[in-house]
Amino acid sequence: MARICIVDDEPIIGVGLKTLIKEYKRFNEIDTFTDGVSALSNIMANPPDVVLTDIRMPRMDGLELCRQIQQLKLSTKVVVLSGYGDFAYAQKCMSYGVQEYLLKPITEIELFPVLDKMLAMREAALISFTHFERWIDQLEEAIWIMDKVRVDGLLQEGKRELFDVDTELQQHLRVSDAVRLLHKKLNARGAYRIEVKPFVEENTVLGTITYDRFQDEIKSWIQRLSEYRNHERIDVLEAAIQYIDEHLFEDELSLEKVAGKLGLTPTYFSHYFKKHTNETFVQHRMRKRIDKAKQLLAVPHYKIIDIVAEVGYESYPHFTRVFKRATGYSPTEYRGMLGIK
Repeated sequence: MARICIVDDEPIIGVGLKTLIKEYKRFNEIDTFTDGVSALSNIMANPPDVVLTDIRMPRMDGLELCRQIQQLKLSTKVVVLSGYGDFAYAQKCMSYGVQEYLLKPITEIELFPVLDKMLAMREAALISFTHFERWIDQLEEAIWIMDKVRVDGLLQEGKRELFDVDTELQQHLRVSDAVRLLHKKLNARGAYRIEVKPFVEENTVLGTITYDRFQDEIKSWIQRLSEYRNHERIDVLEAAIQYIDEHLFEDELSLEKVAGKLGLTPTYFSHYFKKHTNETFVQHRMRKRIDKAKQLLAVPHYKIIDIVAEVGYESYPHFTRVFKRATGYSPTEYRGMLGIK
């Protein structure tokens, strides 16, 4: 369900619109305000999905309210209801990001299709934002390990699916968000400090931060990381296998722990590991432990019960099941094949 704010200085109109929107049955919260100041205060504290506002009101008119909402960069969709058919009003509203301009009086025939459109835009924005967040996470990881092939692929995906927008202003805002999020995530790792060039600061002239410039900035970050690391790229696979080998026989060795040590998400690390080894992390860990168990079983004075803990298993039955699944033999049968009683 969604939330809508109605702003009109005539209380009877506000009540009438609220009754009409209740019949629409897609908003679980409907708030009414008689001036732009009180409405803006509420909108800032709890941004609604849709604002339905009049133009001429005391204290703060509808045009200024629309301008303020746009300046706050809220995802709120704005619909203006006005008794004035002046084109100049409509033109000014659209420059403030208003989605629809409707003339009073209004009925459900005009209003409901517009509300349908606003909620559809809301759903599309939610889906797009989830995709955007996931893309940012993947791009930040690829930058951190200096995987240029992966970075180029993600940049092409972003250009095609996330930054193909209608206006320069929309691209500017989205690119600015991307730079801020990436900058924050990279610097949160605490190893190196990535500085952002002045062109992404708030005082930049709108429209100058294009996606091409964004791509150039990302490449410059990778170059700076390379310089910090003396031009040595992080070899994720080598680092992962080294860590696994060093901690192979610890009970708590897990994909999540290894990924955390490398500064990667478990999902990304799992995909990367499988792609470069042709086996999952669990398969790799089990194979290495079973190989070590075979070596120890070949030493006559080693008791099987001691080998269990030595290779990282908590119980004898569990170890026996895993060993037999991997080799086709129980530990005792395997020793018998080696001529050890």
